[in-house]
Amino acid sequence: MILIREATFDDVDEIIDLFMSTVKAVNKRDYSPEQIAVWASTKDRNTWGKKIESQHFYVANIDDQIVGFSSIDDTGYLDFMYVHKDFQGCGIAKALLEEVEFKARRLQLTRIHSSVSITAQPFFRSRGFETYDQEHKELKGIAFTNALMEKVLQ
Repeated sequence: MILIREATFDDVDEIIDLFMSTVKAVNKRDYSPEQIAVWASTKDRNTWGKKIESQHFYVANIDDQIVGFSSIDDTGYLDFMYVHKDFQGCGIAKALLEEVEFKARRLQLTRIHSSVSITAQPFFRSRGFETYDQEHKELKGIAFTNALMEKVLQ
C-alpha cells in the first residue's frame, strides 16, 4: 500500500539517494552520460531541505521506504516528480500527482505547470498535461531541453 505524506528534513538523505539512483538508472535512456553526471550531482542537503521547507513536498512510502517524491509551490509549479527505479509503473507517480492536484485545488489554483524531462513527458501527457513551449537551460555548462507543460484544473 502506498502512503503519501508530507516530507520532513529527516527524509533528505533518502530523497537524495532516490533522486540520484533514479536519474542514473531511469533517465539514462534519454540523456547522455555527461547530462546524467551533472543532473545527478545535486546532493547538497541544505538545498534539498530548503525545497522541503519552501514547497508543498510529498513523499510516497511503501513499508517505511520512500519510493517516490513530488512537490508543488504556491504558484502551481510542480518542481519534482521522481519514482524509485525499482518501483516504476506501480502507480506511485499517479498517487503523488493526485496529492499535488488536491493541494493545488485547496490553494485555489487553476493550473499546474512544470518543466518536464524527456523521460517524464509521456507520463504527464497521460495525466492530462499539454506542452506549451520548450525550455533550454544549462547546468554546469551542459545543455538540457525540457518541455514546458501544464494542466488546467477543472
